[in-house]
Amino acid sequence: MKKIVFRYNRILFWTSCLIISSCASKETLPEITTKEHIDAGIKTIENMQTAYKGEKTATAKYEAFSKKAEEEGFHNIALLYSAVSAAENIHAINHKAVIEDAGGIPAIIIPEFKVKSTKENLSEDINGEAYEATTMYPDFLKTAETAGNQTAYVSLSYAMKTEQKHKVFFEKALGDLNSNTLLSLPPKYMVCPICGNTYTDAPKHCDLSLTNRDSFIIFQ
Repeated sequence: MKKIVFRYNRILFWTSCLIISSCASKETLPEITTKEHIDAGIKTIENMQTAYKGEKTATAKYEAFSKKAEEEGFHNIALLYSAVSAAENIHAINHKAVIEDAGGIPAIIIPEFKVKSTKENLSEDINGEAYEATTMYPDFLKTAETAGNQTAYVSLSYAMKTEQKHKVFFEKALGDLNSNTLLSLPPKYMVCPICGNTYTDAPKHCDLSLTNRDSFIIFQ
């Protein structure tokens, strides 16, 4: 049963933006020309649109994969997919806010994906999360840094760091599925409503956004 406790607080998101951006500002950055800065600013919003599309698609896809896992009798994998779907939706909300605050209009997304067997879904999702965590988001972050877009940088950072954890969760689920040891999978997941950080054993405060654990969305 899911305990739905979704209290998205924009103030906390922007506060965490200030925390992360202030830390980033302490680093020594290369000199950036005006043209590079302008070009990076335009590219950053394009990247945010791409990231928004990916997160909205992932939200729908993982919810569908959760239903498929439940149909196949893999309840704990279904829980994982539901939690990850919620996390991806939070990333989409954050990305959308960045686009709108820059004066852009978020694209209308019609998710396209295929539902396969849970084993096939997990295999593909591991590769997808790996690409986002190691290639797409790091590239987007470099551009946002050049543009000096602090809110984009924070939103992208939240997504990248969470995708890294999702990859590990999917790898664990696939490994246990292949070895027929699914009972060892966690019976509960918790998702931070501000940054999407996903936990099986949550700290008192989220280690990305500092959101209190009492506000986390619980899937069990």
